[in-house]
Order: sequence, then structure tokens, then C-alpha cells
Amino acid sequence: MMQGAPDWSGLQMAFELRRCAAIFAMVIFSAKAFASADARVFHAQIAEVARDLPGAAAIVVVGGESRPLFLHGFQSLNDVRPITADTQFQLASLSKSIAATAAALAVEQNKISWGAQLETVLPDIQWGQRHRAQQLKVFHLASQSTGLWPHAYTNLIEERLSYSAIKARLNEVAFVCDPGACYSYQNVVFSLIGDVINKSTGESFEGFVQTQVFIPLNMKDASIGPESLALTNMAKPHVATDEGWRVAPFSKRYYKVAPAAGVNASIADMQQWLLAQLGLIDGLSATVRARIQNRYVNASRADSHYPADPRIGSVGYGLGWRTFSFAGVAGFFHHGGYVKGMRSEMIFHPETASGMVFLTNSEPQGLNQLSLLFAQWLVERSGLVDRAD
Repeated sequence: MMQGAPDWSGLQMAFELRRCAAIFAMVIFSAKAFASADARVFHAQIAEVARDLPGAAAIVVVGGESRPLFLHGFQSLNDVRPITADTQFQLASLSKSIAATAAALAVEQNKISWGAQLETVLPDIQWGQRHRAQQLKVFHLASQSTGLWPHAYTNLIEERLSYSAIKARLNEVAFVCDPGACYSYQNVVFSLIGDVINKSTGESFEGFVQTQVFIPLNMKDASIGPESLALTNMAKPHVATDEGWRVAPFSKRYYKVAPAAGVNASIADMQQWLLAQLGLIDGLSATVRARIQNRYVNASRADSHYPADPRIGSVGYGLGWRTFSFAGVAGFFHHGGYVKGMRSEMIFHPETASGMVFLTNSEPQGLNQLSLLFAQWLVERSGLVDRAD
């Protein structure tokens, strides 16, 4: 396991080889029946999942081609305004992919170093076990490999403590391993990415993401923070009751950890985000994509909330992305998000230039199964299974 930032020169070479392989795969991809296969087959699967939900929106990209947006239901069952391409949803933990990519852009601009000691960048943060704290790098935040007790103080996010007050207690959090030696998913600690960006660039996290991510990628509706909850095009949360779905109050507490869970976006925005991650539009260089789309720390299926499916392997975490192989086919990247009354899912496979995003203003159980169904569908339709490891 990694103890510090990776060797980016070697990684860049690996990415170039992967890019060439992807181009070759796309030629094969186009020659196969899959290239002309009707993605409405998977749209039907999405429609089946969404059928009983108050509202949902999805985008599917197959072989580099965006399929029509899927729009279903209403922003709120109280006033039945329809879900549109511009309706905003709370992304919750899918926000982590945006924060990690923002950090990668700051690194590309030489404003941050992945290998910078966290104690140097954020000297006001106090940690326990000093010998381990001295090993903490900026890289470990984005790769969920700090070695700190998993979900440290996530419970305090739900309480009335401010972000500053929670950070002041980080010295009480124990390490379970050396930084870089194990997977330890975080919300509060991950959000220190925002502090690092602020200290290193002189811009607020929100301002940096706006100018470096949202504007360049034409994510016109995307925002960070609770202010957007008052907008007329914001989907309202719904929770399940014995009588069916009921509108619920917005969950606002996770906005205090904005890099981890504070982004709002529409399906039109997420189409742009998916295309950018696949390298199909300008905005994210090959270097940035190489850095974030990798596996830096291994994780178990259970730790990543995947079902006990023998087809799922090589589970780990990149920079803001979970990653896994499916049926022996490597290179799937995924993240989901949940706050009360809202769910989000995104999965993509760069080699085949394919992916899916699903947003809903409800909380259906087992929604990550939809991402796994997409992986299964892609593997079966594309012929990738013929080249599986």
C-alpha cells in the first residue's frame, strides 16, 4: 500500500497506455453489434426502477454517445411541477468526486502538491498519534486513506456542532493504520480538501469549484450550499410512509461538510460531469483524469456497500471515486450519495466511454443495484467479457 503520493510520471505513462488501449477497444467496440445496440433496453430498466418514485432523472452514455435524458415524475408531490433537465437535486456523497477533481485541478495548476504534509498546509488542525500524523499528506484526504477511524465524527454532522467545532476535536480520533495503508472512509476529514484549496489558492472552496469546474464544464445549474434549496427548480425530498411517499424537510446539515456532501446539480449538469470524466468534452485534461481514475487503496465489498456478488472484485478507492471490476472486467468507477429523501448514483467505464447517472428525490432501497445492472449490461453487450482478466 502507498505511504505517500504516487509516482505521477509512471502513472502518466500507464494512463497513456490505457488511453491507447481504450482507442483500440473503441474500434472493436464500434465494430461489434453493441455499437448499434439500442440503449432503450437499459432505459427500460431505468424506467422500471423509477416507476414508483416521486421523481427521477437519468442520463446514459454508451460508446461515447449521449442518449436522450430520462425524466420522470415531479419535483414535489405537493405541487406536481414536473422534473426537468434543469431540476436540481442534492448530490450528497457524490459531491466527493467533484471535490477531489477540484483538488486535482489545483495540483495541475501547481497550487497544491499531493505530497504536501497536511500539518504544513493546515497547521491549525491538531491530530493524535503524532508519528502517524506527520505522515498525513493531502493525497490521503482525497483517496480515503488517512488511516483514521472510519466515519470519524460523521455522527456530529447530524448534531448542531459547526464544522469548525468538529475539526477542533480531530485530535481525539484514533488512527487504525498508517496513512496510505488502509481504506478509511471519511466525511469530516475528507472535507479538509476544501480547507486545503482555500489555503493554497486564496479562494473559497465554493468559488474555486465554480470557476474551475462548473463554468468550464457548462454545469449551469450546479451550486454548493443550502442557498439553492429555496429555488423553484429544486426537487423536494420524499420519504416512504405506510401511505406512500411524503414530502420531507430538506436535510441541511451535510452542507457544513460541503466537499463531502454539499453539491446540488441537475441531470443536465451531471451529463456534462459524466462526459468530462469520460474525456468526451474539454475541461479535464488526460493528466487529471489519470490521477483521479485509479485505485490507490483496496477496500472490501462490505466497506464499499456492495452486495456479496462474486462478480464484483478489485474493490478500492481512487480520488473521489470508488472503483471495482465486474465479471473480471476492470476499470469501473462509481459513487453514490444519500441524504434524507434524496439519492444519487453515478457509474462509468472510461475504456468503453460509457456511463450512467441517476438522481431521485426519494430514497429507494438498494439503488446501487442499478449501477451494478449497468455494469452487467455493459459487459454483456460490449463483448468486454471476452477480454476479461
